[in-house]
Amino acid sequence: MSSGKTLQTLLSLSRSISPGPTPAFTTVHVSRAVLLVGDSGPIGRIELSRKLGLGEGAARTIIKHLTAQNIVDPAKDGCVLTQRGKQLYKSLRSKLSEVRSVDAGQLALDKASAGVMVRNSAALVRRGIEQRDAAIRAGATGACTLVYRKGKLTMPMGDREEWTLETKDGLSYELLRCFEPRDEDVITIVSAPNESLAEHCAIAAALTLLR
Repeated sequence: MSSGKTLQTLLSLSRSISPGPTPAFTTVHVSRAVLLVGDSGPIGRIELSRKLGLGEGAARTIIKHLTAQNIVDPAKDGCVLTQRGKQLYKSLRSKLSEVRSVDAGQLALDKASAGVMVRNSAALVRRGIEQRDAAIRAGATGACTLVYRKGKLTMPMGDREEWTLETKDGLSYELLRCFEPRDEDVITIVSAPNESLAEHCAIAAALTLLR
């Protein structure tokens, strides 16, 4: 499944499947739900709601959506991925690393920071504005985007301008150790008031790089 098709599938899963109020969750919540079930399933509604930072009613609705679209099977011990769900999870995980809490140092804009790597997506990065805006809409204080090329992490600043994170910098060492990037990989770092929100917003930023 291509990245573009993966994103379209996630977008469709976050839409209402019946007349009524707009769902109290976003594509980011749906994406995280698929990743959570795939990473550590079976997972129950209560645990899912806790990890997503949603009420049990919203978590129940997400499960309903995913079940209706044959993505998860709400088994006795908790939700597990169906065959179609496994394909979606595999496609999503092939692009996104696990979200990790990081000490963002000079790039930190709030109490907690988290990062996620999007594989082979450097060509989609302009100045990191799209990733920053997506993170802020999700509740972040701020975000930055780093591209890995030739052993260096750089932040696009404008036309032909970029800022390089020195290899001897502690943050550079931590990011290289945590994510082990390859050329053309991208790492988004998001800051928020707490760790859970930072992780959520990191996924929001990363989804802008699925095309």
